[in-house]
Amino acid sequence: MMRTDQVIRARGRPRAADAADRRAELMEIAARTFLAQGYDGTSMDAIAAAARVSKATIYARFASKENLFYEISLHAVSRMRGDLLDIATEGRSPEDVLFDYAIRIAGEVADPDQIAMLRLAIAGKPRFPEIARTLHDHIADTVKPLTRYLQALKASTMPAMGDPAEAARHFINLANGGLRFLLTDDFASAAFRKRWSRDVVRLFLLGARGA
Repeated sequence: MMRTDQVIRARGRPRAADAADRRAELMEIAARTFLAQGYDGTSMDAIAAAARVSKATIYARFASKENLFYEISLHAVSRMRGDLLDIATEGRSPEDVLFDYAIRIAGEVADPDQIAMLRLAIAGKPRFPEIARTLHDHIADTVKPLTRYLQALKASTMPAMGDPAEAARHFINLANGGLRFLLTDDFASAAFRKRWSRDVVRLFLLGARGA
């Protein structure tokens, strides 16, 4: 979730960097308004008042409240998966590599703001199924590094693994505890995340190796 203690103010035509910063600030303020008041309870007027800008300024950047909500939800998912891209795999054991994946996934679902935003997106699924589907597909897209790693394991030492893409999704569901991260605060504990991640890797490798 983006962080800012600045107030958005329109001052002439902004530079590209300034425009990006102001967009980020506006999304941050809107996200906190959605979290505090819910989707139905949030109006564009309320967001504009909180951001100290005109409603026209918001509509200039986001076509509608639904579009703004979508952008915020997608950003939350992007942040949750972004740090899976730089895990080193060369010359390391599967146990160590998969532990790095698991502990990062477990850490991502410990962020209360991001989890609250995901809860809000899930609650809005009946009204905005396309948002829920896009978020689901985006999660799948951002775990491609894990899928590629599992493809390499299957080709070398773990032919019993099955489809690596499906295995990657199963691994993520194990690592974040399925609904556990949404329904409990267990993942807030670093000790719990470490213990949980080691158990996940042990269980996953038993299946992947056909044990």
